[in-house]
Amino acid sequence: MDTERSLAVYRRWIAGQEAGLAELEAASANAAAGRATDAELRAVVARCMLGYQDYVAGRRAASPGDGTAFVAPPWCTAFERSVLWLGGCRPSLSIRLFYNLSGEGLEAQAEEFVNGRGPLPRGRMGITPGQLVLVNDLHCRTLHQEHALSGRLATLHEEVADSPLFPIVRQRAAATAAQLAVTGCDGAVGRLGVAGPGGVDAEVDAALSSYRAGLAQLVAEGDELRMETVRALATEILTPRQAVEMLAADKQLHLAVRDWSRRTEGAGAQQRLNTGRAP
Repeated sequence: MDTERSLAVYRRWIAGQEAGLAELEAASANAAAGRATDAELRAVVARCMLGYQDYVAGRRAASPGDGTAFVAPPWCTAFERSVLWLGGCRPSLSIRLFYNLSGEGLEAQAEEFVNGRGPLPRGRMGITPGQLVLVNDLHCRTLHQEHALSGRLATLHEEVADSPLFPIVRQRAAATAAQLAVTGCDGAVGRLGVAGPGGVDAEVDAALSSYRAGLAQLVAEGDELRMETVRALATEILTPRQAVEMLAADKQLHLAVRDWSRRTEGAGAQQRLNTGRAP
């Protein structure tokens, strides 16, 4: 993992998020005042989507084939890392954010409407019946794909533990015990796990390389699902004005969580420093 390069990509991404939010908010205000055409709003949405694509491509180029670089990035706060899903937000979060932006309780009402058990919800964004059906379908498909990727991630975790890591641990323990029996407790055992070319360490390296590659593939598919979900919502279902409002809310949420977690975790670290307590 090229930490410095990856960090530079992340910093450019945050700067782009802030600049993109300002552009989206200005476009939303212009649309509300009747000073923006649909074509102009679509151009703003397209630039926003291009920013997502550039970030994904940039961080992948900084750490090719290493999914661990994205799953728990050291430049994020502990809280940010705890809510990451395959290196980013859950794709369905954009849809849930849209529901909340449209109106309190719209998600539950939407399901009732689609199933013919309730009237059309009257959200704040002027959602039409056709749009509501499309959003609900997109939500269901996205959740299904999320669950599939999460299942594959769980399988990857199980595989890296069961084969060959657990056998390697037992093999190392047995080798160490045998060496101690020969040299005695005071003898020079050497570094644990040095097994030479083709030995235990080679197996460990191969297992971890396979794990990183598998994780990188899952992160890439997670990125693609995030892009597909937002693209479908912003360019295929919503009107240009609705898309601008939704994308602005998405960036506001991301930046607010980032700023809040840095402020609270920084305050906690300062308090521990003042009281002399260990973290």
